[in-house]
Amino acid sequence: MGKKCIVCDAEATYKIKDTSDYYCQECAQENFADLSLLVKVEEEAQRLKTFVEQKAQRSNASSASKAEPSTEKDLEDDA
Repeated sequence: MGKKCIVCDAEATYKIKDTSDYYCQECAQENFADLSLLVKVEEEAQRLKTFVEQKAQRSNASSASKAEPSTEKDLEDDA
């Protein structure tokens, strides 16, 4: 489900950085002189996806490194 324009409820393509204000192409052009100041919704979604993937990789690597090392007693029990 895509984000909706706060003006006309069309599918949003732009947003104001660090807010939840989303705009479609037409409303963004009508309300802002310079669209380069807005963040494209697709770029923001890709940035978030990359962040989540990196966080998951770090979490998995951290979990693997926390495995308890074998002790002498464990080795004797295995024999």
